[in-house]
Amino acid sequence: MTMAEEKKDDDEAALFARRKGAIQTTWVAVGDSLGIEATRLFYERLFDQHPEVKPMFSDPDDMEEQAAKLLKTISVAVESLSDIATLVPILQDLGKKHAEEWNVQRNHYDAVGECLIWTLKTGLGDSWTEDVADAWSWVYGVIAKTMGDAGQEVLDSKSLNKTVEIEEQATDMSSLATAVEKTADYSTLPSIRSLIRSGVTSRDEIKLRPESSALLVIDIQKELSTVDINSPHIEYAKIAFPRMIENTSKLLAAMRTNRSRLEPKQIGNEVIFTYIEALTDDSRDVSLDYKLSGAFLANLPGPSNPAQFVQGVEPIPGKDIRMPKTSCSVFMSTNIDYVLRNLNVEQLIICGQLTDQCVESACRDAADRGYLVTVAKDACAAQCTKDHLKGMKGMKGFSRQLTTDEILKELTT
Repeated sequence: MTMAEEKKDDDEAALFARRKGAIQTTWVAVGDSLGIEATRLFYERLFDQHPEVKPMFSDPDDMEEQAAKLLKTISVAVESLSDIATLVPILQDLGKKHAEEWNVQRNHYDAVGECLIWTLKTGLGDSWTEDVADAWSWVYGVIAKTMGDAGQEVLDSKSLNKTVEIEEQATDMSSLATAVEKTADYSTLPSIRSLIRSGVTSRDEIKLRPESSALLVIDIQKELSTVDINSPHIEYAKIAFPRMIENTSKLLAAMRTNRSRLEPKQIGNEVIFTYIEALTDDSRDVSLDYKLSGAFLANLPGPSNPAQFVQGVEPIPGKDIRMPKTSCSVFMSTNIDYVLRNLNVEQLIICGQLTDQCVESACRDAADRGYLVTVAKDACAAQCTKDHLKGMKGMKGFSRQLTTDEILKELTT
């Protein structure tokens, strides 16, 4: 070994020692100042900044046990920095488990790393220096790569197995597709409800059948879509509301494209807009709940001052169905159930606002009436992230919850 190589090794050893010392010292400080509260703070930040990871946890509203596990895991990793050979297989096993059980992918480690660094910086305060930041960024990078590489092996294996399974089913699916193409009238297909086996079939098994589906757009109207710049949740609103509009537009386009291929009077791919609008100009006919909910809900748009729709998310007269409502749930103050049954609709795709109020009410009422509900989770919005997540959790047992892209894939396959 040359002197230059020896010096490089010595420099790397010294850097490792400094980083290890910084990590172990600051982790003790975090434990002394925050303890398990540090991991609670971490999960709050993670769910606020990356709500898409929340479904990976069995009970995201009760993270006491999970916080304790995370605290223990980090403590073990910090203590094991002196014995990397022991630490690596532990991290690899964790990476494989996370990929196998929760489908954790590389980008999820980026989100976790961002929130972990934020938590440490918050907990350490003035003790968070450039050297400390460098040390924690380095060690988390090693952890994320080790777990990510091990997890990717599992994900690649699962993908390969899925490909083989699809290939084995290709002949049967081809036959089914041919049969469907030869069916000129979709009304001759069996009812989706008739294919459900009680206690055996799960919601996730039942994909969207466009000819049995309707898109329900809830309360996306100008009166309810003004963003208050003084709101404490302005940053959420600036992201969530434009996203809701954009994704709802995509869903509308897909449903309308499918409908354009149907014969006159043929049912399927229905689009329904529901929105708050009273039957009288003085709103005397609105629900008691609305009359008790402040000046706006007690004075809705009416016949002389009708509701105004948002550009890009507007009903097409004579083609889309419009249903003004005067209560939180569209099933309470309209004849939507009667109309859906006349149209042989069995599956309802729901989007709009507010996630934890009118959207959740419609979802629950639809499920109780026998409709198979799919909620477009990124085409819904609430007043803040917390309210949106609360609404999604409230609908979990009544619906499938998919992204817009996932729904579009089912509608166009």
